[in-house]
Amino acid sequence: MRKLKIYMENGEFIVERINEFNNATKRTFLTEEGLLEGLGAYIEVLDQYELEVSDELWAKVINFLNRSKNHE
Repeated sequence: MRKLKIYMENGEFIVERINEFNNATKRTFLTEEGLLEGLGAYIEVLDQYELEVSDELWAKVINFLNRSKNHE
């Protein structure tokens, strides 16, 4: 299954997408707002991904996803 890893590294927000062949691409964001906008691109296909979210971002990501789901 595909994975989305969401975490912080060196003060930047990271979304790492890993496909079924274990190839990864990383997107970096300087702000929390940028991270949440970046996650918005995955809303329609999120059910195809396993999420791994760092403890420090868990609440922010879950709240964002819940808000997005309620606006569908």
